[in-house]
Amino acid sequence: MQDVTFPGGFSAWGLSSGIKKNGKPDLGVLVSEPPAQAFAAFTRNAVKAAPVLYDQKVSDSGAKVSHVLVNSGNANACTGGRGYADVEAEVAALREAAGPAGAVMVSSTGVIGEYLPMEKVKAGIARLFAPGAKASASPFVHAIMTTDTFEKRAERALTLDGREVRLGGVAKGAGMIRPNMATMLAYLATDIGLDADYRAAFLACVERSFNSISVDGDMSTNDTCLLLANGASGVRYAALSPEGRRAFDSALRDLMEDLAKQIIRDGEGATKLVTIDAVGARSDADAKMVCQAIANSPLVKTAFFGGDANWGRVLAAAGYSGAELVPEKTSLEFCGVKVLENGGRAEYLEADVAGRMKAKDVWVRIDLGLGKGTWRYWTCDFSYDYVKINADYRT
Repeated sequence: MQDVTFPGGFSAWGLSSGIKKNGKPDLGVLVSEPPAQAFAAFTRNAVKAAPVLYDQKVSDSGAKVSHVLVNSGNANACTGGRGYADVEAEVAALREAAGPAGAVMVSSTGVIGEYLPMEKVKAGIARLFAPGAKASASPFVHAIMTTDTFEKRAERALTLDGREVRLGGVAKGAGMIRPNMATMLAYLATDIGLDADYRAAFLACVERSFNSISVDGDMSTNDTCLLLANGASGVRYAALSPEGRRAFDSALRDLMEDLAKQIIRDGEGATKLVTIDAVGARSDADAKMVCQAIANSPLVKTAFFGGDANWGRVLAAAGYSGAELVPEKTSLEFCGVKVLENGGRAEYLEADVAGRMKAKDVWVRIDLGLGKGTWRYWTCDFSYDYVKINADYRT
């Protein structure tokens, strides 16, 4: 599987520059030839890392992007003016080493509040573009990982106007996962030609994927999702039929949902992937609020870890979500078994539900009985290991 390099015109690789104390890969680059139209979504946290502030300017400029430089092990967040100057120095070092044809974007992930070891970073950038470096390099996906326990990658291919169009992506994320953006880095690539006006469609896909996941309800400072479209396939989205456009939109959303669920499946200490469907809400916004409240409830998440179909906790979370809810019209299912009907306990066998709750994939469906609003959300359980992992993260 080639992941983010699956579409034509993209290459990516990484190496260890010494940012991480364990010597694992921590510096990577994604390159598009020709430079690509870029679409971006960033954290909505008021505390934004220096690379996010830099990338926002690049994104707002509308410049075509040829290189994305990423490091792990250090977030370059809460580093003030020096942190921003370090981003500019990284870009200057890359320009000197690679002579990029387009704009450069930069991402960082890791420990907050520490300055980048710039001598190591600059030396690492030079090594990234040294002759033969690509042949002996590590995969790009390895260079962006922090507490991740496995690679997160996906790819899709479809035929449009008689030609193959490809999409690929990688992501990192396992903790501090909450929407707006979800706490993660995600890089998506496609060889279709997209115009700047595709931004609204891209953001709609983000809302239904990376902004519909939660591990622990914490929002980070560095969250970034980039989509690069370089047109190398010769197919242009604007020239497609309505059916062709819908097919591409569906493939992109499917790719993003796939990566989003991989993040949740790798949630720190997680043992279960939980899918939450809210239907019958007064609006989609209400349905999403219900999902978020359920997904972020520590009591709900610990019940999932114990395999306990504690529907009272789920209903209580939905009730304080801020969405319109009438208990007498609300029904609830766990793994296909109705446990609550019209606000009261349904007839079911506790042993039946408990058996289904032992699976690694479980789901909740709540019907508010008030309208046509729907949303799907993914979360995980809380285990003992979540506390262990985060109690000594900096050490």
